[in-house]
Amino acid sequence: MMRALRKTGHRTGRFFGEALAWRSPEARPYSGVAWGLIAGAVWFAIGLAEDPGWASQAIAGSYLVLLLAAVCAIDGRFGIIPDSMVLALAAGGALQLLLWGPADLWWRGFEAVLVFAAASLFRAGYRWLRGHDGLGFGDVKFIAAGTLWIGAEGIPGLLLIAVLSALVSLLIMRSQGHELHGKQVISFGPHLAVGLWWVWVLGPQPI
Repeated sequence: MMRALRKTGHRTGRFFGEALAWRSPEARPYSGVAWGLIAGAVWFAIGLAEDPGWASQAIAGSYLVLLLAAVCAIDGRFGIIPDSMVLALAAGGALQLLLWGPADLWWRGFEAVLVFAAASLFRAGYRWLRGHDGLGFGDVKFIAAGTLWIGAEGIPGLLLIAVLSALVSLLIMRSQGHELHGKQVISFGPHLAVGLWWVWVLGPQPI
């Protein structure tokens, strides 16, 4: 367990170091994601000064941003969001809700099931229409787990930020000489992660 955590921590630190410093061609497309997580962390830290319950929020925020950073590193490098990270995301969201009250947990759990069903249908429909996947199953599970943190009302904002972030990555790839096409495959998990982080920090915003 500790060995796996150290390995993940090393991979995460290396990935973000390369992305922030614009060193590795593999990590460069996620430079915007890396800086986005850091900018959100700074915004979050500033807001804590005005929050009387800052201690519990600081713990929840630290847990979430570190987990999301690991998701970015693993999915960005290997193209997969491990189930263990999805479970950790869901468990953290559920624990946070338990502190608010069981009623909140039950309702968010119901929303997470609905979001999972909707995302699964979208994935299946996209594959039927286009002949290839537009969203990985790991992404579907990630969005559902993230619903426990931000509620169904936060999902549109999450997706909007994720799409804009993905466009930035595609522009960076284009600047590096990649030939982009309609079936271009990129890891969407890092972009979902930065979207989830900013929506949690700011709260659901009207779209």
